[in-house]
Amino acid sequence: MTIVRPATITTPPLTAGQRERRQAAYRLGRELTEAARQARHPLVDETILSTPLNVIPEALDILATAPRIAAAPPPADLRVGRNLRGEPVAVVLHSDRWSLVVRPPVAVAGHRPPESCVFLQGYGKYFGMSYAVFCFDDDPSALGMSWTEMINRVVARTA
Repeated sequence: MTIVRPATITTPPLTAGQRERRQAAYRLGRELTEAARQARHPLVDETILSTPLNVIPEALDILATAPRIAAAPPPADLRVGRNLRGEPVAVVLHSDRWSLVVRPPVAVAGHRPPESCVFLQGYGKYFGMSYAVFCFDDDPSALGMSWTEMINRVVARTA
């Protein structure tokens, strides 16, 4: 094959806070991927807060937007880490105000449901950062059930 002109992708400019948030989400996705490839538990150095979904106004936006990003990602808004068998083990999605890291379910004897972390812009002032990391996976509310369905759709679109 002869390449006449290399492909170029123009990505939107990012603020320093958006770059910091995206890099943190990429680090988590990379660690999940490397841990899966090395058959070990991931080492997570982020402070992850657990809170009900209804406390976070961005939850509805994430529910609506994440499956669309997974189905037709803009440049640089989706990365999928895969294990040595080519199965997705980490999915990282970005929007302007949030990044979502999904750890797909494992279908083995010790079944593990999907897990997710959301890096939200503007919530990290207490930690001296431009973002905070939240986990919503154990929310038993109707909104929590919608969250689980959304995670499953994101995983299905990236498999």
